[in-house]
Amino acid sequence: MRILDERVEGYIDSLRPERSPVMAEMEEVADRDGVPIVNWETGRFLAALCRAMDPVVLEVGTAIGYSTLHMAEQLVEGRVITLEMDPSRAEQARSFWERAGVADRIELIEGDARSTLDDVPGPIDLLFVDAAKDQYGGYIEAADPKLSDRAVLVVDNMLMSGEVALPADAETMWRAEALASARALNASLVESDKWLACVLPVGDGIAFGVRR
Repeated sequence: MRILDERVEGYIDSLRPERSPVMAEMEEVADRDGVPIVNWETGRFLAALCRAMDPVVLEVGTAIGYSTLHMAEQLVEGRVITLEMDPSRAEQARSFWERAGVADRIELIEGDARSTLDDVPGPIDLLFVDAAKDQYGGYIEAADPKLSDRAVLVVDNMLMSGEVALPADAETMWRAEALASARALNASLVESDKWLACVLPVGDGIAFGVRR
């Protein structure tokens, strides 16, 4: 399924500027090896937030560090703390960041985020969640005490190729558990008394919220 009309999607794709050699290589590696990375538009959205806020970022789910690079490129005094449980992907990410010249703005903590979140110092100004889809709510809850008063939340894959809009018994590419989790989280964030939130058709769909 498509989230956007094919013509609109094609038009947005045509607006993408040329990427740096490292970023372009990361896209090629992700495509070749089946590594899940954010859509470029999502990376650009995160980059714009980082340019505006110069925040301390907590990223749950690094993969090969593609979204991390988008954010780190825009930071001046801010930094990214990113969590990744796969050692081989963590090693790849560090190599890319070194070559891109942003490694000094990034701290990578290896291990399962459900455990390593406890070791993250606050305050965090931007929380970006893109890891195990059916654990999103738990990550946000665990990070909550570390968030600053001005904190912003971005959660990726919240429309799941548009499949969140399908009936519960429809045949889908995404796992039923992940879809159920996304639907529940979308609803709870929009109705939350902690977050002023919305769901946007950016990339694969993002939930975006600011602290109330």
